[in-house]
Amino acid sequence: MIKISRISSPLKDKVKNLETCSQLDGDGVFEGKYKTTGSILIRNKFIGELSADQIIVDEKGVVEGIIKSSELIVSGNVNGKINSDSIVIMENGILSGDILYKQIAVFEGGIINVAGMKQIENKQDKIVEIIPKKAE
Repeated sequence: MIKISRISSPLKDKVKNLETCSQLDGDGVFEGKYKTTGSILIRNKFIGELSADQIIVDEKGVVEGIIKSSELIVSGNVNGKINSDSIVIMENGILSGDILYKQIAVFEGGIINVAGMKQIENKQDKIVEIIPKKAE
C-alpha cells in the first residue's frame, strides 16, 4: 500500500524532483503526446497521451486520454485509459475511465467512476528444483 505521511500536505511534497519536474500550467489547453522519464505536474487541461515515471494532476488540472506511469497522483480530474503501478486519489480527485493498476489509495472525498478496473497481478518467479540425473 502507498504510504503518505501527512494527508493535508501540499502536492509539492509529493513531487519527487520539483526543480526538474515538467509543468504544464496556465489557463490553456495542451493537446498531443508527452513522454518523459521524470515527473509531470499538470495544472491546466491536457488532452492526449501522457507517459512518465510520476504524473501529478493538480486541483485545477484536467487530463483526458491515455496515461502510463509508475505513479499517478490525482487531485484534479482524470478521464481515460490509465495504466499505472500506483494510483493515489486525493480528497478532491476524480478518476474515471478504464484503469489498470497494481496499488490504489483513495482519500476521503476522492471519487472513482470507472468503466473497467483491473489489478495487475505481481508476477512471482517460479522456482523449479533441478535434480541431477543419477549415473547408472
